[in-house]
This record gives sequence, C-alpha cells and structure tokens, in this order.
Amino acid sequence: MKRKNWTEEEIYFLLENVGTIKLTTIAQKLNRSEHSILCKMKRLGISNTKEQTGLLTTCELEDLLQVDRSTIRRWITEHGLKSIKKTTRSKKKFHLINTSDFWSWAYQNREKVDFSKIEYQSIVPEPDWVMDERKNVKKINYKQWSTIEEIKLQNLISKGISMHEIAKKLGRSLTSVKRKYDRLKLRQII
Repeated sequence: MKRKNWTEEEIYFLLENVGTIKLTTIAQKLNRSEHSILCKMKRLGISNTKEQTGLLTTCELEDLLQVDRSTIRRWITEHGLKSIKKTTRSKKKFHLINTSDFWSWAYQNREKVDFSKIEYQSIVPEPDWVMDERKNVKKINYKQWSTIEEIKLQNLISKGISMHEIAKKLGRSLTSVKRKYDRLKLRQII
C-alpha cells in the first residue's frame, strides 16, 4: 500500500480537532487509518491530546493540588466543579477542567482547597486572591473527637441547629463536623 502524503488542510484539521473529537472520527473525516493519525500526531509532537486542548485532566489537577484521586472527582460529582467529559484517542474518557472554571469554583469553595500546597503560577492564569489565601492558610492539626463532643454534636443536630453554628459552638471546622456526623450515622446503621 502506497503512503499518502499529508496536505496542509489535513494537518490543520488534525491540529484543530485533536482532543475535542475522537481519533476514529478524525480518521474517518480525513479518510485515513487511526494508526496514520497517531503517527502524524507523534511526528507533530502532539501525542498528548490534553496539552492540545489547554485543559487539565483530573489527574493533572490532583497532582497540582496534591490531593488524592477521588477528591477531584467528588468535587465534580458532588460539589459543582465544572468539567467537560471528552473521549480522546479511541475510547479513553477524561474529565477535562478549564483553569478559569477551576479558579472560579475554588474561590466559592475556599474551605475545600489547601492553597498552601499549590505552587505559585502552576495553574495559570492564577488570580491575585490566591496569594492572599496562601498566606492565610493555618496549619490545622487533627484534634481527636471526645465522646462528650460526639454527644454534644448529636444533641445540637437533634435541636435543628445548622452545621455552621455547630462548628462554631464546638470550635471545629465545618468539614470536620459534617464528616463526624456522617461517621456517627454510619455507625448507627451498622
């Protein structure tokens, strides 16, 4: 089989669509094999489709924020972090996150992000307010829950007091109170 030379239009189409549509679709539109598309991408230095889109994958964001794998996915599914689900290569699916969407979300959810772990300008463009957040981060040491605190928590919840108010009364973070309450509920079920 004779090798078919790439035209400028084909290369432009490939560059414009890598990371936004499946490689199988690109191959069909260009009347080329998927292998041919992969080889051309490698020769053009665009084998990483995520770099081509300018978006971050959940794994890349996890590394930059120094959090575990499930954290970003939970932020997407439970806490409203915007992401775009894309299929790249043949069948591999990624959640891609626009950096401006991340910073907007992070501003609204500052209590969920440890800004001290984010290296300066590692997620660009970094808003000015992030530097202030880095400076304001307090080292939080885990404080064991006592049985008395657990009982107070259950009593305050039974009185209908909000989690925010309970956190203030117990001198704990909102996240700590919510997690403890969830664990107490789970313990009662088991």
